[in-house]
Amino acid sequence: MTSNPKEQFYYVGTFENTENPNVDWPHRHDFFSLVWFTKSSGINVIDFEEYEIKPNRLFFMQPKQVHNWSYSKESQGYILVFDAHFISEIPLEIMNITFFDLKPNSIKLLKVLLENLIEESKLNDNLREKSIVSGINFLLLHLTRITKDLELNKKYKPITLLKFSKLVADTISKNLTVKDYADQLHLTVEKLNELCKENYGQNPKNIILEKKITEAKRLLYFTDLSIKEIAFQLGFEDSSYFSRIFKLKTKLSPSNFKST
Repeated sequence: MTSNPKEQFYYVGTFENTENPNVDWPHRHDFFSLVWFTKSSGINVIDFEEYEIKPNRLFFMQPKQVHNWSYSKESQGYILVFDAHFISEIPLEIMNITFFDLKPNSIKLLKVLLENLIEESKLNDNLREKSIVSGINFLLLHLTRITKDLELNKKYKPITLLKFSKLVADTISKNLTVKDYADQLHLTVEKLNELCKENYGQNPKNIILEKKITEAKRLLYFTDLSIKEIAFQLGFEDSSYFSRIFKLKTKLSPSNFKST
């Protein structure tokens, strides 16, 4: 088995022993990545937002997210990349978190879990894959549990909003109304609006639009699709309207953004 995540359904290793930690991971495929910096400093950029890298900060990155980073030399830590279809499910609670700051008791357990996954990945028997699948699932369940002990917990969103966020992501190419989403969530438009304003500080329509703009950035960044094709793919019937909205939100036209 090679160490290139593009050629398999998972990869697990350490910064020290991974040939190229800066490998261009398959953002446009159904891969998740978990990166735990045990020793490092720098900046991790996820979907064009900057996050500080520091010791015992664990990042969780989702498929299609634009990702690049700059970190200090002699960085240490663990890397886990896996296909969503490789495991049973991703807990919605984790989908709401970009990073975890780990406490000592979690550090001890996660180190054991990841070291075990690394050892399993070196084996070549018919139990290896099943063992790794079980290990990743257990690790994700543990992360779901420890979120309750993290300082970030106060920022967590209600499960209904996590479902809303996932639903928008899954239907990003459709031109659905706020009522369409409310109906699928078995809510009134008023209740969805209340939840969004209380937790995000904006209404559902703006949240949907922000997600479409983020997806537009990804498509401009990663593909050779024309602006008209991207507009159509994101449910905009008028490409000129899409361009106006994109510039309003980003201060750049789609073509200028692509060329930067």
